[in-house]
Amino acid sequence: MVLAQKKDWASIEQELAAKEAELLQKEGSVLKDEHLNGYRYVPTVKVVDKASWDTFAVPHVKPSCTSENWHHKDLLFEIGEGIAYLTLNRPDVNNVLTESMAQALQDATCELHLRRDIRIVVLRAEGSMFCAGGDPKHFFDALAMSEREDRKAAIGFMKFLFWFQSLPQFTVGLAQGSAMGTGIALLCVCDMVLAASNARFTFSEVKLGFCPAAIAPSLTRKVGPAFAKRLLCMAENISADQAKRMGLVSDVVEEESEFSDYMKEICEKVTLCAPIAAGRAKRLAQNVSNQPLTRKLLEYTGGELADIRIGEEAIKGMVAVQARVKPYWAETPIKPLY
Repeated sequence: MVLAQKKDWASIEQELAAKEAELLQKEGSVLKDEHLNGYRYVPTVKVVDKASWDTFAVPHVKPSCTSENWHHKDLLFEIGEGIAYLTLNRPDVNNVLTESMAQALQDATCELHLRRDIRIVVLRAEGSMFCAGGDPKHFFDALAMSEREDRKAAIGFMKFLFWFQSLPQFTVGLAQGSAMGTGIALLCVCDMVLAASNARFTFSEVKLGFCPAAIAPSLTRKVGPAFAKRLLCMAENISADQAKRMGLVSDVVEEESEFSDYMKEICEKVTLCAPIAAGRAKRLAQNVSNQPLTRKLLEYTGGELADIRIGEEAIKGMVAVQARVKPYWAETPIKPLY
């Protein structure tokens, strides 16, 4: 039995054109190679499917302030020695994600992308709940939007999540209380998440007749498709321990007060890591995640290694090892504020 060889449509068209030209030549008609010029559509722009490492995050809105002239009240932005804290500060309404809070998060993220002195970013919240998700008013506003405006708003939030996820610093989410919907999305784009044992996590959108489309990409990358479908489709209310087993949470502590000791340990470990190398390692992990093992992937990872090991950090790091002293980046400890 001979198996039929699979061919793409372009190859089939070429074969048919060659056979047609051969038949016409037997009849005395010779077709020139350019005989279809003017009849066949040739696109002016070539669409190229980019690899993940060729795609770079950019801000989708212009920042309105910096840490020096910070005017937002619903998000606190604090800078310490090598560390920055972003604190959701609307405990009276369970820190729902309003447009003003989203703008504040965008402003802080824009500055942090440029701050090479900051090596850890902590996302935390005031009050008993981490974040109750999107502002209910937004759902009613969306009904009055045109399809184009609604789509733009949803894509804008997903762009922000990608922008925050691409921060060069190591990001830590501290869930002192429960989180819902978009609040969980904020935790999904953190590199590490600590949760208090009493915290609960749920996506209730499907109970309200909505599809959590803006959240799905970040959640699926975090926990995988099987757990993502379970959380999104069943609107299950899971515990902190269940979230840890799924990969949504890195570790669980009994009380919120234990975050302080945990952060001290994280700061000590990150202090010993070269900041540029750590940032590139983070981006490398994100770029190769869920990618097939292809020649293009091997060339990318090989190129990253070849580039980073001739950098200043690698050279001075090896000199420090030979001299049996601390490298320069380890001489300035990162000091948590809380």
